Amino acid sequence: MSDHKQFDSSSMSEHAKLARWLQHVLTSPIPETSSTATGDTSPTVSLEDSTDHLHFYQQIPDFAMALLRKEPQATLRYAPLLYHLASCLSCHTAYLEIYDALGYALTAGESVPLVNQGSRPLATIPTNTLVNLCQMLISQAEAVLRQARHEHTDNDALARSLLQLAMRVSTHIHQSSMRPKALKELVRVATLFDGPHSPGEYPAATHAYTPLVGAGGPRRGKVVRRGADTAARSSRKASGEPAIYLQAHPLEGRITQHGDALHLHLEDLEASLRGQYLIISVPLGSLLEPVRWLGGNPRAIRSEAQVAADGTLTTTLGHTDLQLSNTDDRNLLEVLFSLVEVRSV
Repeated sequence: MSDHKQFDSSSMSEHAKLARWLQHVLTSPIPETSSTATGDTSPTVSLEDSTDHLHFYQQIPDFAMALLRKEPQATLRYAPLLYHLASCLSCHTAYLEIYDALGYALTAGESVPLVNQGSRPLATIPTNTLVNLCQMLISQAEAVLRQARHEHTDNDALARSLLQLAMRVSTHIHQSSMRPKALKELVRVATLFDGPHSPGEYPAATHAYTPLVGAGGPRRGKVVRRGADTAARSSRKASGEPAIYLQAHPLEGRITQHGDALHLHLEDLEASLRGQYLIISVPLGSLLEPVRWLGGNPRAIRSEAQVAADGTLTTTLGHTDLQLSNTDDRNLLEVLFSLVEVRSV
């Protein structure tokens, strides 16, 4: 660790030996375990551990930021956490990862200056670091939600802010193939906000679409198409119209934008859905504010029209100031549409 991770020995002079020992423990390499031996360095945190474990786990980002900002008495204020970090491999690993990455990720486009390194935008941080940070934030959000349920308290705001941060950090992962890895658990954890709902409140989806990550920007990528209208679809893509392409094997769809309106286009829907209105659900839609959803509820958007006789549907999803033509905005919208479910009314 760099000098700013040193313990405040002047304020802990009577415990200097203990401080040096804790520092040695925190800066030591993680002992090799069966997982690290196989190359899996992702920290594993059991959410079934004691309440004390969750309590300390949730303090790690605050402790890391306190050290980054060189707050006076930080090590004394977090003394119980230091003892826990010395004995808990999961939290020790989380501390090392978060310290290296969290300073870069307070908000999109903002970075925290580190001693002797200057300010570095998120885009300059190694991809694996950003992936690990996103995974850590999502795990932290789940821990917060589960502890709140255990204690019968409301900590949704904190959990929501952690998930929002993970979403924004992920937009700076330029290796699009790594973004799904970073956000693998995002939808599952986000739906914990729903809590136990009554049977039938959210019926099973007829189709669940996920984005072809990175394939929708102008002049980017190649999307495999099928069917007799391949030429028309290729022409549409060649026009440079920015879009988020969706797939629910073997079906395809896309999200486009006209002005501030986001439109969903679905194709080849089965005969049983033709002539019917659809309910569209965007499970992550309530996490971010930028989209004003049609009808106000992103989990229950009613299509403006019925599915056409040829199996196509075009409907408005909502309105936003974000622009698909802007790379950062499109990446954020792509994350927002990590899952799009449709079902008949």
